[in-house]
Amino acid sequence: MFATEELVYRVAEASVSDLAKGNFTKKILILALSELNTPGNIEFITKVLSAANLDLTEDTLFAEIPANTPVNCFTGLMERPKFILVFGLHPAQVGLVALVQPYQTVDLNGSTWLFADSLSVLEPDRAKKGKLWEALKGIFL
Repeated sequence: MFATEELVYRVAEASVSDLAKGNFTKKILILALSELNTPGNIEFITKVLSAANLDLTEDTLFAEIPANTPVNCFTGLMERPKFILVFGLHPAQVGLVALVQPYQTVDLNGSTWLFADSLSVLEPDRAKKGKLWEALKGIFL
């Protein structure tokens, strides 16, 4: 398999705390696929959260994650997130080994998780925005 002089290392996963911004007052972690040429993503997620009486900067910790970059959702955080909203990323990329259904919450590792399509896919799609809104109402309203 490998010669004895070769060493194999597992590359350290990026820590969400290194990539994220926000005050995290309501312990909501938002992970979104980093998408080039989509400057409207921040504005869109800000509007969605505002409808649920949440503020992106104050209430959440928001991180845009590059495609194929594994991240650890818990490393570097002082407190465990109560809610983790994931947009456009696969569960394995955020350290979750579970079969999840988009737009349906799942309680794992002491947090409520919600997976959805990427923000650029959601914004123009009325049906998917409706599914996201129903899920968010169930969590926050």
